[in-house]
Amino acid sequence: MRILDQYLIKQFSFVLLFSLIAFWVIFLIVDLVEHLDDYIDKHASIFLVIKYYLYFTPYILVLALPVAMLLSCLFSLGQLARHNELTAMKSAGISLHRILLPLFVFSFLISLITIVCGGAIVPITNQKMMEVKTVEIEKGRGETSLILQNIFVQGEDGRIFYLASYDTKAKMGTDILVQKFEENRLKEQIEAKKVRWKDNGWLFQDGVEMIFSDSTEKIELPTDSSRTDTSSSLVPPDKKDRTSHAMVNPSEIKEYKTFDKLFRLDLKIKPEALIRRQKKPEEMGYFELANYVKIKKRSGQLVAKEETDLNLKISFPLVNFIIVLFGAPIAANPKRSGLAIGFAISLFIAFVYYTLIRMAQSFGYSEKLPPLLAAWITNILFVILGVILLVKAKK
Repeated sequence: MRILDQYLIKQFSFVLLFSLIAFWVIFLIVDLVEHLDDYIDKHASIFLVIKYYLYFTPYILVLALPVAMLLSCLFSLGQLARHNELTAMKSAGISLHRILLPLFVFSFLISLITIVCGGAIVPITNQKMMEVKTVEIEKGRGETSLILQNIFVQGEDGRIFYLASYDTKAKMGTDILVQKFEENRLKEQIEAKKVRWKDNGWLFQDGVEMIFSDSTEKIELPTDSSRTDTSSSLVPPDKKDRTSHAMVNPSEIKEYKTFDKLFRLDLKIKPEALIRRQKKPEEMGYFELANYVKIKKRSGQLVAKEETDLNLKISFPLVNFIIVLFGAPIAANPKRSGLAIGFAISLFIAFVYYTLIRMAQSFGYSEKLPPLLAAWITNILFVILGVILLVKAKK
């Protein structure tokens, strides 16, 4: 069986490598043709375009890998079925499940490798790719916008900063919320309509400052409907869905004071930290995104989108195993072993999978489905169908 296992994996790997190269070339050509006018208008050099697509390559490969895995499964097993090699193996007393076992193990290992690479390599290359695009190709247009929106930054001393907008030239922000946490407990909160960087410190205008006591009960961050008049008056109606301010029982507030102006030198956040481009979820590793979700939760922000993306970082790479589990019984059927039929089936299955996972992702973003379920429901469906096909396949 060791010889047969090696033979089957060799056949599978050859088609997999060829499929990945083909998908990579097709994707690059399509994307290059689509954006060629932009590169010419911005006078981007050939070196910058090549650099951009080199950083883009890991993301392309991870995205195309499930389709390539399915094609490899259908083509390699289809060839064995068409040449009656599977029949010969079965005649020797080897069950179909045992024949397919090395492919299942191999595809599961690829899924694990993809999870690691997706958490370590792809976020870095995606970040580099965006830097090349916005800073070098677009001449920094993406980094020098004067008005930045919805800035969310964690300070070095456990403080969380949220600004609805920030003027990078005037160094002035609007609708700011600053919260300080110690051991997952809210200790201090500042809300203000305006803030400005002045004399190496932050000058807050028209707001409130609250210091919280060491109550034995943990502070709960309420929803929009539970805000008091004080907090809601500081945030315009169009901002309320984006920020949920922490209001507590009056007995938990040690100090409460309103102010016209409040100058703070101890916040340890400089304007440079506010103008850094906010990383997107695909530019973060799993643990970095998990920490980001935790911070946003503590400050009362909505995190359905980020939690969905966090769970997808595990669920999506596992499709490389699930798609083989689903496709192997189909490929082992001699009636469906033709190359054209295998290619058509692969495209159809891939289309259905990507459509379902994007629909579920949208439901997770809009909170119509819990983030965990939104990320895993498509995989669960394909596992169930794959097991049914495997059980019904001729042994």
